[in-house]
Parts: sequence; structure tokens; C-alpha cells
Amino acid sequence: MAHQARTVSLLVLAGAALVPLAVSLGACGGGEPPPPNPPPMPSASAAPAPSGSAAATPAESASSTASEAASVAPPPPPPAPTSSVATVKTEADWAPCHQSYKAKGKDAARDVAAMARGCAKTTKLKLIGKTLTGKQADQDKPQTFPLAAKANHCYRVYAQATEGIKDLDVVVKDSAGIVVAQDSTDDPSPVVTEDGAVCFSKDDAATIVMSVGMGSGSYAVQVWGD
Repeated sequence: MAHQARTVSLLVLAGAALVPLAVSLGACGGGEPPPPNPPPMPSASAAPAPSGSAAATPAESASSTASEAASVAPPPPPPAPTSSVATVKTEADWAPCHQSYKAKGKDAARDVAAMARGCAKTTKLKLIGKTLTGKQADQDKPQTFPLAAKANHCYRVYAQATEGIKDLDVVVKDSAGIVVAQDSTDDPSPVVTEDGAVCFSKDDAATIVMSVGMGSGSYAVQVWGD
């Protein structure tokens, strides 16, 4: 009887010892396994680069923009027509005689005659026809004078304005209305041309066109030729 009691006691003690062990085993790894951690989100830098067909480099974009601008740019203007009967002869040593001239500004006819005579020794030209005169303001239309040019002859046009005109302009056109030469200065005493003359290969009914760029007053013109 005592033997049976000891056996029961040992069984109870053994069962009690197994309970903590089972609890410990459950805590260490028994039962359902914990859920796995979620995978990390991909960063922005890890995103795949777009293919060459989907994105353009800055250089390609600039080239495309330039090409588009070139495709819509207006065509260049056509070159100015040239005269078939007149050309300009250049004589570099003819310019100083005009550049050193100082007009009095009171009498345009006397001043233009003095200017032309001062260049006669250098150019070897002589007065053709009479002195031409006019009166004009910068808001007026240009005035024209005939120039009966002869074949194989050259002409130089001198002009002088009074004090009221600050910029007097001279243009020589052939009978077709094509500009052959024009003055290159902004002053009241222009010469066409400053360093040469206008030469004709054929007889031509040319014209001298006078206009005022600034101011108003009277002016005088002389044509000298060979």
C-alpha cells in the first residue's frame, strides 16, 4: 500500500515538472511560426532607367529645338539687283579732298562749287551742266534730277546743304530705277561716291535722287564728269 502511494506521488511530481517544460518549449518554438517580415520597398534610385526611345538627352532636345526653329525660319531676302549699264569706279585718293572740306553753310551753291573745285586737281573731272538747287525737309518726299549719262564716261555728284539741314542724302539710279551708288556719310555735304565715281557703259537716262535725313532747308548739287 505504501509502495503504491509512493508511485502515485512520483507520477504527480513528474507531471508537474513536465508542465513548465511544455510551456517553455512552446515559447521557444512550439506552435505556429511567426509571420515573415515584409520585403523592403524599392527606392526611387533603384527604378529602372527609361529606354533610349522613351527619353531624350538635353543635347538631343536642343538639337531638335534648333531643327524645328530652322524649319520655320523665313528665307533670306533676295540679293539687290545690279545695274546692267552702270558700275562704280573706286579711287581711294579721291576721298581726302572732300573730307577736309569745310562749308560756310550760308550759300549752298557757292559752297558746293568750292567743294568740287577743291577736288578737281585730284579727280581731273570738270563741271557737267549747271548747278542744281532745291529746298526740302526731312518729312518731304525725295526730289529727283535728270542725269543724261553718256557711254564710257564717269560722273561724280557733289551736294551741299545750308545750316538747317544736318543730313543730306544722295542716290544715283539708272533708267531702270536700280540704285547704282549712294552717299556713305550722315552730313550736309555728301558726295557720290566718296572715293570714286559712277561709270556708264551705255547712254542712259539716269537720275539723281535727293532726300533729307534730318532738318530742313535748301541745297545745291553739281555733277562733274570726265
